[in-house]
Amino acid sequence: MAAPVPWACCAVLAAATAVVYAQRHSPQVPPREPVLSCRSNTYPKGFYCSWHLPTPTYIPNTFNVTVLHGSKIMVCEKDPALKNRCHIRYMHLFSTIKYKVSISVSNALGHNATAITFDEFTIVKPDPPENVVARPVPSNPRRLEVTWQTPSTWPDPESFPLKFFLRYRPLILDQWQHVELSDGTAHTITDAYAGKEYIIQVAAKDKEIGTWSDWSVAAHATPWTEEPRHLTTEAQAPETTTSTTSSLAPPPTTKICDPGELGSGGGTLTPFSTGVPVTLALAAAAATANSLLICPLPCLPRARHPVRTCQRTCRGAGGRS
Repeated sequence: MAAPVPWACCAVLAAATAVVYAQRHSPQVPPREPVLSCRSNTYPKGFYCSWHLPTPTYIPNTFNVTVLHGSKIMVCEKDPALKNRCHIRYMHLFSTIKYKVSISVSNALGHNATAITFDEFTIVKPDPPENVVARPVPSNPRRLEVTWQTPSTWPDPESFPLKFFLRYRPLILDQWQHVELSDGTAHTITDAYAGKEYIIQVAAKDKEIGTWSDWSVAAHATPWTEEPRHLTTEAQAPETTTSTTSSLAPPPTTKICDPGELGSGGGTLTPFSTGVPVTLALAAAAATANSLLICPLPCLPRARHPVRTCQRTCRGAGGRS
């Protein structure tokens, strides 16, 4: 057997010492009037009563509970888990006779007591609804679908149906919106803010008697939002140029031949300025040169460039020598 951890033993000893010290050094007092309440969360099976002292007495206390239905004494069964609670079964449903529950408490320094009287209908209070779930509705950015279940402690929801009260709000706001539902365990919220997280709770109540339950455990959900589309750059198809012969096609560009590309039968050409019109340039060249040869694709000097070289070999205007 493993040896106990030293620090754990010290912690337990310290706690026990503190309790003993409080009991010995705190002022021991007689009990004050106990706080008593009764509730039926299992209607129509029965109800339970619970009690506690408003302040501690620091000495042992003894409690005694008495339940009367009219003049009849009823048994109050102690709760096995909660020492300050007992359960009473209904003997006659829909009775107009009131219940009276009395409790007394005593210790070595004194005694006190209290009592309450009520109708069976007034203490009916279901437990909160269970398994509250909220889900977004696909393709609906302002809707949330909420579902829940009747509390498992409610024994006969068919004979004693419950109605429900739903509240919801976005986390960014403090104000609740409410919807009361006469039946069913589902509801669709249609006015939610798109993309905002919501908190939803549900309460339950018998349709005819009693009070509303506490609020259920909160459910959280965010309405549906469309996923952003990823932009993709598609490779553009290369443009295909098809050469066609047409009467509307523009004429080829005229270029002046480079002297180096002249054939064997020619003299020299003087380059012309790009600002000189092509027609005048050709006329001047014809007047001064021994022979004028024109390229099949004549060259025209472009701005800021010398006479460009023809891409094809010039040939004599009069054919081969």
